[in-house]
Amino acid sequence: MTETLSRRFVLQSLVAGVAAAGHTLSLSSASRSMPVSKAEGAFIIHNDLPWALETRRSQFGFGPITSASQLFVRNNLPAPPAPLTDQGDDWSFDVVGCAREGSLTLADLKRMKSRTVATVLQCSGNGRDFFPHDPSGSQWSVGAAGCVLWTGVSVADIFAQFGGVRSGLAYLTATGGEELPEGIDKDAVVVERSVPIDKGLKDCLLVWEMNGAPLPVIHGGPVRLIVPGYFGVNNVKWVRQLAAAAGESGAKIQQSGYRMRPEGLAGGPEHPSMWRMPVKSWLNGPGAEGAAVLAGTNTLYGVAFSGERGVDAVEVSADDGATWQQAEWVGPDLGPDAWRTFQFATSIPVGEHRFVSRATDTQGDQQPKLAVHNHRGYGHNGWQDHGLSVRAVAELPKAEIKASSQANELTAATVSASMAVLALSDKALEGKQLFLQQAQPGCGVCHSLADANARGVVGPNLNQLSPSLAQVESAIAQGVGAMPAYGAQLSQSEIEALAAYVVEATR
Repeated sequence: MTETLSRRFVLQSLVAGVAAAGHTLSLSSASRSMPVSKAEGAFIIHNDLPWALETRRSQFGFGPITSASQLFVRNNLPAPPAPLTDQGDDWSFDVVGCAREGSLTLADLKRMKSRTVATVLQCSGNGRDFFPHDPSGSQWSVGAAGCVLWTGVSVADIFAQFGGVRSGLAYLTATGGEELPEGIDKDAVVVERSVPIDKGLKDCLLVWEMNGAPLPVIHGGPVRLIVPGYFGVNNVKWVRQLAAAAGESGAKIQQSGYRMRPEGLAGGPEHPSMWRMPVKSWLNGPGAEGAAVLAGTNTLYGVAFSGERGVDAVEVSADDGATWQQAEWVGPDLGPDAWRTFQFATSIPVGEHRFVSRATDTQGDQQPKLAVHNHRGYGHNGWQDHGLSVRAVAELPKAEIKASSQANELTAATVSASMAVLALSDKALEGKQLFLQQAQPGCGVCHSLADANARGVVGPNLNQLSPSLAQVESAIAQGVGAMPAYGAQLSQSEIEALAAYVVEATR
C-alpha cells in the first residue's frame, strides 16, 4: 500500500481534537466567510461552494416570517460575480416567446405595478436526512425552508408589455445568470427551469425585494423568479431570460434532475417534476437540538403549509400518532402559499418525549405518516420522521462558562503536532489519476477536493460533503444534479476506483 499525505486529514484531526475539548470549528468558515447577514451559529453548513446553509431547528421562531438572517441558502451554482450583481437597477433580462421580444431592466420593473406575496421557499431535498437509503446531496432535516415576503411584478404583466404570449406555447422558462464553466455543455449545468405557462401567468412574479429590503445576492438578487407553492428549484435566481416556450427546457436540471424517481433509476421526463409542494408540518421547539426544557406546562410550536392551497388544521400527538389533539394558530394567515405557525400547550413530565404534528390542507389532503420513497430523497413530508424529541428536567442546568477562545486557537505548533499520514489504497490511487486526468469533463472543473488541489467553480465541495461510497458510485454512474453521468465513459472498476479515492480523500 502506498501512503500519501492528505491536508484534509490533518485539518480533520485538528477539528476532532478541538471538538473533544467541547468546542467546534467550522471548516467552511475557516476557508470562506459566511454570506452577508448570515450568522454562522444559526446554520448547519453543508457546503460553501456553492453555499448550502440549513437553518437550525432551534432558530425558527413563533412568527410566520423568516428573517433574511435566518433563511436557508441553497444554490446549484455559485452566484454571478459582483460586477454583475452590483448593477442594481441596470440589471437586465431578455423576454422571448411573446408577440414582440425585447429586454427589460430592474428600473423598468420598478415602474410597473408591483405586488407583495408571502410564500414558502423550500428545497426539494428538505427532509433528505430522514431517508434510510442515504441519498446523495445535502443532508437537510427541516431547515431548508422558510416563509418570505416578496415584492415584484407579475409575469403576466411583463409578458403583456410585449404583446402577450404567442399561441401554442405551454411553458414558462426562466434562465439564471450564473457563470458557466468552460468546456462543459451548457445544458449540463445551466440553471434553467420550466413550469406550466398557466401557472406562470396565474401568480408567478419577478421580484427585487425580500421582507421589505433589496433582495440579497445570496438569495438571487437583483432579480429572481418566484413560483408560489412550488419547490425552491423552480424559483430561479439572477434571472437573465424569461421565456414562453413550446416545451420544457432541455437543461439537465429540468429533463432528468429534480424528478421524483424510484431508487436506482435514472431520472427522465417520464418521472414527475418537483413542482407543487405537498401538505407538510413539523414542530420546531422548545427543546430542539437537545436543549433541556423545564418539566411542567410548555408550549410547543411549529409550522404547517401546503403549496397553492394553505392548511385548515394541525394536530399534535405525543404517542406516535395513536391519538391526536388539535393545535391552535399563532399570528396571521398570509395566504395559501405561506405557512401558518401553530402552538400546542401541554404538560411535559420529567424524561424523554417525542412529539409529532400532522397537517390537513384546504382540499382535504392529510400529511402522511411516511414519505414517498425515491432515489434522491425529495419531497419528504412524512410526519413520523419530522418529530421533535424533547428532554424535560426538574431543574435547568446552570449555564456553563465558556472557555477563552484564545486557549483554543489553532496555532502553528498545534498544526505541526497534529500532522498525520493518510494512507490511500492502491484502488484510491488509481481513482486519483482518473479524477485528475481521465474523466471528461474533469472532476476538478466542477468539484473542490483538497487532496487533488482542485477548486471547482460549480461544486459541491467534496471535502465538506464527505459522501459515502454508495453515494459517490451512484453519482458517477448516473449523474446527480448538474453532474453528468460517467457510466458510459468509465468501466465499473474505474467507477469503483474513482469513488474509493473521493471517499478516502474526504475522510
